[in-house]
Amino acid sequence: MSKNKTNYHLQKLVAKLKEYEYTVRFEKGNFRTGYCILEDRKVIVVNKFHDVDIRIDNLRQILATIRQAA
Repeated sequence: MSKNKTNYHLQKLVAKLKEYEYTVRFEKGNFRTGYCILEDRKVIVVNKFHDVDIRIDNLRQILATIRQAA
């Protein structure tokens, strides 16, 4: 991925996570980005107050973890 991280890159990551049947939600609040499985629903909640670079980095880390578990 290039150093210039944009919303396009963010949407590509969201699409990739949907392939793994995860729902990505962008919410506001005082929390760190993370993922969980609630009642058989795979959910990733991203803090919408973070910069795009941070959101992309967080989603890349989550995607790497999911790939390792698969």
